[in-house]
Amino acid sequence: MGELVAGRPALRLDAVVSLPLDLVSVMSLLYRAVPGSGLDPWLVATRRSLPPALRADLDLLHGFSGRLLYYMEEPVVRFAPLAPDRRDADFADLTTFLDDLSAADYRAMADHALARVHRDLGSDLAVPSGAEPDPETAWRRYLEPGLTTATAEEVLPLLLDPDRLKTRTLDLLRGVWETVSRDDYAARRPELREAARLAQPAADRGLGLAFADLTGNRLPATLVGGLTDVECIAFCPSAHLGTFVSYILYPPDLVVFFGAPELIARRAGNVPTPANLVASNGATPSVADLGDDALLAALRALGDPNRLRVLELLGGDELYAQEIVGRLGIAQSAVSRHLALLERAGLLTVRPRGGMKYYAVDRPRLDALAEALRALGRASSAT
Repeated sequence: MGELVAGRPALRLDAVVSLPLDLVSVMSLLYRAVPGSGLDPWLVATRRSLPPALRADLDLLHGFSGRLLYYMEEPVVRFAPLAPDRRDADFADLTTFLDDLSAADYRAMADHALARVHRDLGSDLAVPSGAEPDPETAWRRYLEPGLTTATAEEVLPLLLDPDRLKTRTLDLLRGVWETVSRDDYAARRPELREAARLAQPAADRGLGLAFADLTGNRLPATLVGGLTDVECIAFCPSAHLGTFVSYILYPPDLVVFFGAPELIARRAGNVPTPANLVASNGATPSVADLGDDALLAALRALGDPNRLRVLELLGGDELYAQEIVGRLGIAQSAVSRHLALLERAGLLTVRPRGGMKYYAVDRPRLDALAEALRALGRASSAT
């Protein structure tokens, strides 16, 4: 007989349609949907059309808890959308629950999101207690690794005023729901339900096979390492994810999103090339194809000497983030922000390997940018 060990529950896999989970997915996609991102053009256009204050809150509340956007997961996960009595929850159910949480609960969720960032980094920093000789400096040091599109000057007032944090969080959820998600979710729900029905047989085959079948991708090594405490896995269809990989790992639950239209097309034997990956003429999308917004985003991303140095370093070969940190000689958090900005502008490609992310210059996109600038020069000289 083998050694006696404590047993663990078998993994439960399911395919579900969940309004709260769909909402948090749409928010994260809108946050990332900048020109050149390769995401669904509907997302890029929708982000551009958001009221400026709503777009600012989207970038602020997603922009202080790392590249995995931990903070805005927290309220929805706290709602427990995978509980049997909440599988069919509507938006009113979600907001009634979140309204009843105290401001201190929102501060605790922000603290937990930041702690997850430091855990991922292997950092030994703890949430500042306020008893430090210089509390503001301690907080800035603690926040820095998680900052992407937010600044410490924007985040600190929210953490010091939990009532304001609660209000801004609920305003963002309501704003995205009323402006974007309500009508789109109602129109897409039959498609999402059909995709979940088609996905259930795959979910019954186990995580590895189901993940490959439903997302079209291999199980990421970074995800495999976090499965130890997972007991429930839910595959959720998304109308706008396309062929990208997106998940929420929050033990004991793991939520994996997959493209609903893409799965339906595969099951029907009709597998078109995703519209967000190919331009209308069959060529890879370029800055020029995407218009003035993409050109401006790329130029803004280039407007920093350290980001120019990153591109120069990557001109020879792909590198992982820590190699870039070592060669630039600046803080890892600063390098992460520079990489995020270059990636969001479409100037870098990212390839996961061995639990790390390898960055490379997107040469066709950089060539397209150069050609767009040459075209501007030709146009100005012609006048």
